[in-house]
Amino acid sequence: MSATPTVSGSDAPRARKDAVRNRAILLETADRLIAIRGLDVTFHQLAAAAGMGVGTVYRHFADKEALLGALIEQRFDTARDIMLAAEQVSDPIEALRAAIVRTCEYHFSDRALWQAMMSAAKRNQELARERLLPVITRIVARARASGRLRDDFTATDFPMIFLLTGNLGYPVDIRPDLWRRYVESIIDGFMLQDSDRVGTAAPAAPTEDEVERILSRIE
Repeated sequence: MSATPTVSGSDAPRARKDAVRNRAILLETADRLIAIRGLDVTFHQLAAAAGMGVGTVYRHFADKEALLGALIEQRFDTARDIMLAAEQVSDPIEALRAAIVRTCEYHFSDRALWQAMMSAAKRNQELARERLLPVITRIVARARASGRLRDDFTATDFPMIFLLTGNLGYPVDIRPDLWRRYVESIIDGFMLQDSDRVGTAAPAAPTEDEVERILSRIE
């Protein structure tokens, strides 16, 4: 009986490098497949699309939940980068607006993973507190210090805005930018009178036919 093959010391770094590369390829491929097919992608489909054996997929991810967890963690990292970039906007109110609007843009461009994040919201609370809350808190504090934002606006309003407007990403083939009207209106509603821009929210309100079509998409 032959001995179990081992990785020699000189081959170990290369094996680790290959493992890191394979994991990155699998995550990138899963990202693409889920965006197209939704959360029902199987490990066999993922392996085929990545050009690897299904055993390689299982070596990196024990199950679908582990794969989604890794993808969701990436999403939190990207969301944090969006917030950090928004924080650099010189005007405190526009920094707040950029943080919310750009995060919504990101969420609405990736519906499947957004749904996965929300379905496991309780489990992801620690990630949100660790990676997003510090920068959100700073952005909100600066906006409130400007005297142009209501004093009762807090960091916890961020996730509530995302929840309230989450379904607006569905009618992509009817009015892909409709969500902006309501997100901007919610933000403006927290501004002190005459302290920020006023006027008609853009884009325009949906027509009755569009409302009927949009509502028919929501289960």
